[in-house]
Amino acid sequence: FPPTIYAEQVEAGDGEERIRIWATANGTAKSWTSRRTLDPRQFTITFRQEVSAPPVAATGGTWKIEPLSATRCRIRLLHDYRAIDDDPDALRWIDEAVDRNSRSELAALRANVEAVVADDGLSFSFEDTVRVDGSAKDVYDFINEAGAWEQRLPHVARVTLTEATPGLQELEMETRARDGSTHTTRSYRVTLPYHRIAYKQVTLPALMTLHTG
Repeated sequence: FPPTIYAEQVEAGDGEERIRIWATANGTAKSWTSRRTLDPRQFTITFRQEVSAPPVAATGGTWKIEPLSATRCRIRLLHDYRAIDDDPDALRWIDEAVDRNSRSELAALRANVEAVVADDGLSFSFEDTVRVDGSAKDVYDFINEAGAWEQRLPHVARVTLTEATPGLQELEMETRARDGSTHTTRSYRVTLPYHRIAYKQVTLPALMTLHTG
């Protein structure tokens, strides 16, 4: 889903789960916790935010998958929500965010499912491993302190790091290629001390349509 930066399953039970989500709404990074009820027989997933991010006071909804044939289906995404203090400006902000994100998520769901069925082979996953003679905290701090990468990493020409909300960073970086050219990327990062930093690029280099890690 394009708006989603990172999602983490907090709890899982029989047909239910709690998840924490970091995502953008109207271009602003937010975080919230939701409880979801999964019903594979009815092809529905209902969700309700337990901890919402301002200006949202409460919100929830349902994913409904309606089979049309053996190879086709209709997906409906329903929402209900209210703003803090029923503020009309906040409600308009939520209206816009829900509409934009819902359209984006539905389009991405369709594209990804159809790509899996077609087996287009356009997605790649890889990992690198390196042993470090240092503590896990030292390694975490180096990656977390991306604002200093311009002085620490030779391929970084310029970097801007902001963290308006603790644990949720926005990173813009200009990177040098081997031929001397540069390109600019922008990422959101979720920091979980001292074991994980998840990121998603929202401004990508040429030839890439998705980059997460």
